[in-house]
Amino acid sequence: MTITRSLTLLLLTLFIALPAAAQTTDPGTQLGMITTVSFLVFVVATLMFILVIMGGDVDPIADLYAKIKNYVHPPETEVAEDLGHDFDGIRELDNRIPPWFNYLFLGTVIFAFVYLLDYHVFGISPLSGAEYTAEVQNAEILKRISMAADGEIDENALAVLRDEPSLKLGAENFQKYCVSCHGAQAGGLVGPNLTDQYWIHGGTVKDVYSTIKMGVPAKGMISWQLVFSQKQMQQLASFVLSLQGTNPPGGKGPEGNLYVQPVAAAKDTAAAKNQ
Repeated sequence: MTITRSLTLLLLTLFIALPAAAQTTDPGTQLGMITTVSFLVFVVATLMFILVIMGGDVDPIADLYAKIKNYVHPPETEVAEDLGHDFDGIRELDNRIPPWFNYLFLGTVIFAFVYLLDYHVFGISPLSGAEYTAEVQNAEILKRISMAADGEIDENALAVLRDEPSLKLGAENFQKYCVSCHGAQAGGLVGPNLTDQYWIHGGTVKDVYSTIKMGVPAKGMISWQLVFSQKQMQQLASFVLSLQGTNPPGGKGPEGNLYVQPVAAAKDTAAAKNQ
């Protein structure tokens, strides 16, 4: 009779709580009401199972609870079974596997099942290959946006940029991406010295631009055209050429061929500085 009254009270509470949960707009209150209602539904379902299915007999449920409790926290009086093996006075006992180990194993099984459903059955989350493809596509879109913002330049008629903002941007990219191979002062580490007049792939602005753009895969230099826009590569090439003659201490020796700036270009540079 007491269980029946409790069930009636819980049902009434449930019918009152449901409309209240539906009307509130506060997320915290909604979460609390959902938790409460879920717990009440569980309790009602359990009581219904006891009353209808088990005829009010709670002993099987109590026994199940006791077994679960003993499994989670074994009684202190429990003694491991002696298997009867003795090795130099060391007896072999049939110790139970630690509960934490079983919980960890069960957790991995549950995780694997959820992972299987998520990634391979329903396809809710993308696999690593699909994620990589999406990131490459996003990077390509961002690159096109960046290039569109900087504008197209004529790579066949490149000029050395000498304005301070352009050289500053070139220096920032150099410090961010190039110092690991060429050194902080461009004196050369793995890569060659960029401050002397010797060049492996040519010393004109177009040559330096092309080297940055295409890279030197045989020497471990990647193609930077997927990272920089055309304007950024021009800024970087211009900054590198601005380092000519700085000769930082500890720089590498000459590599490649001597490049001498043409006289006409030198006059143009002097005229540009005077303007």
